Amino acid sequence: MRNLRASPSRGTPSAGIPWTWRSGVLALLLIPLSMGFGTGAASPRSAAVSSSAGNVSAATGPSTVSASRFLVAPSGYYRPVIAGGKVFPVARSNFFDLVEFPNNWHAPRLRLVGGKWLLIGVHEGIDITAERGTPVLSMTPGVVENTGWTFYSGTRIGVRGTDGRYYFYAHLAEIARGIVPGARVSAGDYLGRVGNTGYGADPGHRDEFAPHLHFGIQAANDGPWVDPFRTLVSLYSATVRADQKAQGMVDRLAASSNRAAWERVVAHLYMHLLPW
Repeated sequence: MRNLRASPSRGTPSAGIPWTWRSGVLALLLIPLSMGFGTGAASPRSAAVSSSAGNVSAATGPSTVSASRFLVAPSGYYRPVIAGGKVFPVARSNFFDLVEFPNNWHAPRLRLVGGKWLLIGVHEGIDITAERGTPVLSMTPGVVENTGWTFYSGTRIGVRGTDGRYYFYAHLAEIARGIVPGARVSAGDYLGRVGNTGYGADPGHRDEFAPHLHFGIQAANDGPWVDPFRTLVSLYSATVRADQKAQGMVDRLAASSNRAAWERVVAHLYMHLLPW
């Protein structure tokens, strides 16, 4: 959401990973092969499938890498990592991609009052900066309670978690097929894509700020909004550790030229939602 002045960081909770993280470029192992990709092998333009939300799209076209020379994982997003029944709400990728979330809880915010922008609000959530089109995942299981447009939040989704709390995802570029009020979701389900919609009366208004996910948690029974920062830090730390461990396995299998095992692990590790 629009930020007059970002609040300073409040330090890093002892989660083992810094609160801000920029994904590096995946080191592609170039392994000489005696033959090309066979039927069912992953290619850089492989078909895209979603997680359990059921959104499926397809991409076709020639591989940009010579199949007879290299064993290369397709560009994709890691599957969600569930830690304590919850998931970090923005997917990580195996290519260069930005994921960053400084602690901007209760930072000052402008509100439009009588046609004028006045400094009368505070930020009741955490902004997670990511590239437009990055998949947004449900942090918890629950039921979709709200979707659609609001002036400040743009295209948004509200999920009533099984714990009674309200989980809020705002400024989306799009909402995944099947994510409608009343739909049940599980932790890690694909909800939509990061965008920069909002701060406009007309649905679809965008570009008033950089792409990011505004993520908020409201206490049960319409209680106060609560600071989700430490929860996000903990979940992101668990996600990074799990992704690094799994990616290490992929790299070792590639180095061993165990192509069949490599393909199985790659198919399990990535959602294969195509980047925008």
